[in-house]
Amino acid sequence: MPARRNNRRYLLWLALGTTFMAAAMAVLLALQVTQQRSIRKSSDLRSDSITALAFQLEREFLRLRQALELHAQSEVPKPLNELRLRSDIFASRFQVMHDTPSTTALHEQRAYMETMPRLEALVTRIDQLLGSDKAPSQKEFQQLVEEFNGLGPDVQELTMAANRHVSTLLEEQESTMLTQSGHIMALIVAQLVILLLAAAALAWRQYRQEKERQALQQLTESLQAANAAAEEANRGKSQFLANMSHELRTPFNGVLGMLTLLERTRLDSSQREYVYTARHSADHLLSLLNDILDVSAMEAGKMSIHPVPVQLPPLLEGIEKLMRPLAQQKGLGFAMELTNDLPSWVEADGTRLRQIFLNLVTNAIKFSDAGTVAVRVGRDEKAGPDQPNIYPLRLDVVDEGIGMDHATLTKLFERFAQGDASTSRRFGGTGLGLEISRNLARRMGGDIKAHSVLGQGSTFTVTLPLTLAAPPKLPVSLGQPHTPAASSAELAGLDILVADDQMVNRKYMGALLSSMGHVPRFAENGEQAVAEVQKKLPQLVFMDLHMPVMDGFEATRTLRQWPQYKALPIVALTADVFAQTREKATEAGMTTFIAKPVSVDTIQSLLSEMFAAPATDSTVPASSAPTIKETTSSTAPLTSQQQATAPPQAKRTARRRFKSGDVTSHIDMAMVGEVCVGVTVQGYRSLLQGYFSDESGSLDALLQAMAEGPQETLQAAAHGFKGASSNLGFSKLAALAFHLEKGEYPPEGSTHEQLLDAWEMTHALCLRMGLTDVEAVQERHRKLPKDASTNAG
Repeated sequence: MPARRNNRRYLLWLALGTTFMAAAMAVLLALQVTQQRSIRKSSDLRSDSITALAFQLEREFLRLRQALELHAQSEVPKPLNELRLRSDIFASRFQVMHDTPSTTALHEQRAYMETMPRLEALVTRIDQLLGSDKAPSQKEFQQLVEEFNGLGPDVQELTMAANRHVSTLLEEQESTMLTQSGHIMALIVAQLVILLLAAAALAWRQYRQEKERQALQQLTESLQAANAAAEEANRGKSQFLANMSHELRTPFNGVLGMLTLLERTRLDSSQREYVYTARHSADHLLSLLNDILDVSAMEAGKMSIHPVPVQLPPLLEGIEKLMRPLAQQKGLGFAMELTNDLPSWVEADGTRLRQIFLNLVTNAIKFSDAGTVAVRVGRDEKAGPDQPNIYPLRLDVVDEGIGMDHATLTKLFERFAQGDASTSRRFGGTGLGLEISRNLARRMGGDIKAHSVLGQGSTFTVTLPLTLAAPPKLPVSLGQPHTPAASSAELAGLDILVADDQMVNRKYMGALLSSMGHVPRFAENGEQAVAEVQKKLPQLVFMDLHMPVMDGFEATRTLRQWPQYKALPIVALTADVFAQTREKATEAGMTTFIAKPVSVDTIQSLLSEMFAAPATDSTVPASSAPTIKETTSSTAPLTSQQQATAPPQAKRTARRRFKSGDVTSHIDMAMVGEVCVGVTVQGYRSLLQGYFSDESGSLDALLQAMAEGPQETLQAAAHGFKGASSNLGFSKLAALAFHLEKGEYPPEGSTHEQLLDAWEMTHALCLRMGLTDVEAVQERHRKLPKDASTNAG
């Protein structure tokens, strides 16, 4: 219905436009007629000018002749002034008739050619006669009259010739204008016809377009419905993969976990072989599942590369140590060659890099029955121009296996493609590994190419432009030596809550944690987990995400609502490894994320990272503390039992950690020494007591002036604070006050924040060196209006 209404509106506008154009053409026709009349009038005026000149010449000729007759008939001589005036007028009319361009058309007329020379001679004679000092005689006047009478018919004929010429011109002009007018009107009529035809054509076109639009709209609606169905199917596929990932990884976690525990018991040779075979099969199934999830992530565009500094030689050596036993089991030789110029550290995603290399080397071993698998790593000599910070890595994996023909090579990197797709093929696999590896290489800016000869072997070449990186620097705090990760014995006795709805997982985690010396507790769903935390505060929570009654996300959000649980480490332990699940876990407030199946090393590494921090650190490391907003809508006070069972780390207070150079950048120790010599150390401590307590109110005054005061007040307050700070040797504070006094605000940040940071650092340094016993700086300074920093630069 809306489409039909739009079509009618369009036709209405088309009709109105056509009518308007026709009216415009009619107006144009009327204007053309008016213009024709104006041109005709103008032509008439132009043509009449020749007649007027001839008439005026004849009139002045007759007047001059009459004046000469009066002088010729008069017995008494008359004054010649009037006669001379008439002669001059006649001469001017003659000259106009002779020189005007409009009279050019008369020059070929016989009357003009005969009369004009005679008139010119007559004008010359009259000028000579009247120009002499002697007055002409009556006889001379009579002779002139006779000459004038003789020229009278010729002058009359000249006027008639001019009239005839003008008539001829007018007839020709009128004929021409009429002809042109007829042509113009014919053109206008043709334009009107063309306009009507165009309107009809547009109407027909619009009719056809409307039909096509309706058909296209129906097709669009069908495509939209199909697209919605496809999106729904894709969402269903993603959800299915997520569910399958969870469902498959959950038993994997139990199988691999129990196999791990079984390996740690006393086994005879046969039993150890059985366990090894079972674990190898489980690892193979897990690798297939990971391939499927990687393909799903690539389809959704959510597989990302996270480059970090990676030490390349150890990574390659690890691959060699892992692959050499596999090659030896098949009776194959294995060789890895590394060039001397191989960089030590590069920027790369180590996990994805290892995945690519392992996939290619595994395939080479898999498809080889004899010979040697050689891995050569070095610089790609065929790369483009050298870049100082880029190392063009080239890795060649060469085998002497079954090889491939050209047809197999063309489809080698296609998804689910197999070199031998028959049901009786010797080598299994999903056909995903190479496709995933090449996609990963291309995401890193490189590529994978293959060359093979059937029956002779294959060569796979990986090229990757790797950015050179510097070795990561480990932060070392001033006065705090580096503390190595704690051993399992040092971490024994942790109270750990495990929330998981699967009995197998709970049993495995219980056995694993108990074997490590920890005390596990269990909850079957999120609601029980919340209750267990409120009953007795654990030191760590392993939270499954997908559980009945209340899932792990909701349980975490519930716990994070209470301030006393904000620092509680909550680790997501789930089989759902999709990126969106990680993001959702982070948003819920979980500390970190571990994917199932989980190993002993993973748990041990996590516990070492969380609970082996130096004594100067707070309970939960900053790297693992959840980044959530504080919510005070609901609180749950700690019970006496919770307070009694709270982990001892929670009672520690955070201490500031210093870096090398903090003292020299904040305090002028030479100045401090001079002050101590003058007033003794005890006197200096007394001065610091008043300074850090802000007894004089100089810091309050400066901060208040930065927030509200005019420039004059700010300068005065900064000057006073600068003097007090410089006298005590606090160079950083004095420098900031100096800039404020001069009206120079540093561009790198808020002056208010810089001033308070310098104040707190100076206090902490003095407190650490034993120069003051003021335990805390004034917290009220942090509560000043936020616009203080705005007013102060």
